[in-house]
Parts: sequence; C-alpha cells; structure tokens
Amino acid sequence: MYKPPSKGETPGKVILPNPKLIGCSTSGCPPVLSDGEDPRAVYPWQVLLDYTNGSVIGLIALYDEPTSIDDLQAAVDERYQQWAVANFRKGPVRLWRVGPEHFVIQLSQADTGMVKLIYLTIGAKHPTSEKAMERILDQMAKDGSQ
Repeated sequence: MYKPPSKGETPGKVILPNPKLIGCSTSGCPPVLSDGEDPRAVYPWQVLLDYTNGSVIGLIALYDEPTSIDDLQAAVDERYQQWAVANFRKGPVRLWRVGPEHFVIQLSQADTGMVKLIYLTIGAKHPTSEKAMERILDQMAKDGSQ
C-alpha cells in the first residue's frame, strides 16, 4: 500500500491504527485502519492484535523503511502530544500515557530499520494457561530464579 517517495518528494501522511480498537470486544470492533485519501499515505506493513477474553488489550503496528521513528512520532503527536512522557521524547524509545483513554503508546526502532508502534491497555493482564505457567515455574526453579 505504501509507495516510497521519489527523490525530493515528501512522504504522505502516516496512517495510525485506530485507537478505538483498544478495549473493544471482537463483535463490535471498528476498522483497524482508516482510509487515507492521500495516494502517498503511509500504512503499516503489518498490524498484530492481542486479545484477552474476547477484547483487544493491545496492538503492534510495524512500519517499513523509509518511514522513520520521527515520522511516526509526529503522527502520534498530532493526536496525543499532551500525553507524551517528557523523558522519552528523543532516543530509541518514545512513550505516551493516554490516561483518559486508558492506554499507553510506545514507539521504537528495530535494528532492521522497521519502526514498531505499540498500543497497550493500562493494567492489561494476559492470562497464561496453567500448563505454560507450570513450564515457566519449572524453568525458573532449574535456573535458581525462584
């Protein structure tokens, strides 16, 4: 969906995943992405949703090069700048705590050049099956971590 800009051409608007997905139940969720009217719009390469008990508790959107972490920060700031965490405005990780909507946003850049955008419900708890928890506790006991 994304066409890299030609030399000297600026990329289009960065399209963010719909924040209304956070906390929605699977039967009534809105679309993941809005339609961009700009043919140069920058869509994520991949969007992953994390469900617990039929509700979305988080999502990860991956943006491919040449989209930069600064491009995504500008897009997030359009909507959420007032909730940006002051100590995380520059550097490899950028954070926003959107209290009124009960979720946090994290941006980071992978070694591959991809930018990862995460929305996560504040206080999200992902259930771990008993079998998986048993394996985790067994491994911790073997490692002397318990």
